Amino acid sequence: MNIYAIPILRLLGDGKFHSSASIIEHFQCSRRTISKALESINALGIHLTKLRGKGYCWERPILWLNSDVVLRNLTSNINLRFFDLIILDSIDSTNDFLLKNLKIQQEKNTHIFVVAAELQTAGRGRLGRTWYSGLGDSLTFSLRWHFNHGISALSGLSLVIGIAIIRVLISFSIKDVSLKWPNDILFHRSKLAGILIELRGEVLGSSCAVIGVGINFNLSNKIKATIEQEVTDLFTITGEYIDRNVILGALLSELLDILIAFEKYGFVHFKKEWVSYHAFEGKRVYLTLPNGSVIEGVVDGINDTGELFLITAVGRNSYNAGDVSLRIK
Repeated sequence: MNIYAIPILRLLGDGKFHSSASIIEHFQCSRRTISKALESINALGIHLTKLRGKGYCWERPILWLNSDVVLRNLTSNINLRFFDLIILDSIDSTNDFLLKNLKIQQEKNTHIFVVAAELQTAGRGRLGRTWYSGLGDSLTFSLRWHFNHGISALSGLSLVIGIAIIRVLISFSIKDVSLKWPNDILFHRSKLAGILIELRGEVLGSSCAVIGVGINFNLSNKIKATIEQEVTDLFTITGEYIDRNVILGALLSELLDILIAFEKYGFVHFKKEWVSYHAFEGKRVYLTLPNGSVIEGVVDGINDTGELFLITAVGRNSYNAGDVSLRIK
């Protein structure tokens, strides 16, 4: 992406017309450079209004992420000094950013490192899938959390993160949201958000988790057409342009509370609540295993480590979240 693309969009964020000459003067660069940047903006799927004699206008600019606004929306009992929040214009993957900087972060284990991006160019989902989003149309962020327990004690972590997202959405009067095992958030069975957790550390010693979250806010038709499943976003659901800063602040607060409780009590503490949110509880489903085989059964809860129970023709069996994908029949 052209290095001037996002700076130009920030300039046009006032919703006013800016002539080519004024843009050139502002950035002290050539007309050709600005022309290339405008081509890059168009490639992002962003429409700018152009009028002869007036210049360019971004009639419906995004509300940019702002760390001060995010931190102001944390609950009042949280010490802001515990959070190191970085907001980037563009990054390949917020998870990768934190994973590459683990050594620096480990020197400050009392801090919660969070990185959010206006645009992810190589976002990742579960099982190596691509996470698609455009500039400012989603909330994509990652959080790094240090655990005193080893990796073996973190079973069910992704399910707990799903609970946190559901709680926050409900607190904003967004109803009919549910969970799909193991790591999707749905609205009427269309995907609204997803979770990717990557663990580092020892099996029995200390460990850390990089927790990636993506929530669709206002996806373009181009992005929706790229995704090979039914998706939705908060604008489609509510008809409102919800401030990502407010949601991120509320979500960080909820994640802090839920991660402290998870480390203390484990997943079993949240099992009943998770089942109450599960979209497919008690329903007959197909479960596709990594080897391509398909199991048919009725969803019958989860165990204390977050594995899914299915009642099949051969009995009641559990399946690990890392090995299966779920499709409703």
